[in-house]
Amino acid sequence: MTMPNDTTTNDWTNAPAEPGIGDVDAGTSGARAQLKDVKDQVVDHARQSFRQARESAGTSLNDSRHLAADRIGGIANAVRGTSERLRSEQQDRVADLTDSLADNVERLSSYLRDRNLSDFRRDAEDFARRQPAVAVGIALAIGLIGARFLKSGSGGGNYGRV
Repeated sequence: MTMPNDTTTNDWTNAPAEPGIGDVDAGTSGARAQLKDVKDQVVDHARQSFRQARESAGTSLNDSRHLAADRIGGIANAVRGTSERLRSEQQDRVADLTDSLADNVERLSSYLRDRNLSDFRRDAEDFARRQPAVAVGIALAIGLIGARFLKSGSGGGNYGRV
């Protein structure tokens, strides 16, 4: 039996709020906000780290590209020197071939020096579309050379095997 002055009621719409329930909801939303902030900080840090790594790799590749261009330019100069010696020995036909080779090597050196990495990718894709068989052959040759290089560098030769 309920008395009219009793503060406890069975009517849920008029029920007094229990102490602490609103505090738990506020605490849960506060924890969620903190977790979201932490997640956002981690994501931002990861993006920044990825951006820095990409820039560092790009800088390293550009440095390597310029070094390769310089070395290839040196090869072109050496081939030109060979061509001059051949001309002095009256071997004009072979000298013409070596001049042509030197021109092509010099063109490769200039290409490496003047292009950026996205240009290389675009040119490689275009070449692969035009000449797919040649592109596969080049990829196979690079793979074989790379495997040979890695095998020789890791001590994977037949030394000491029975």
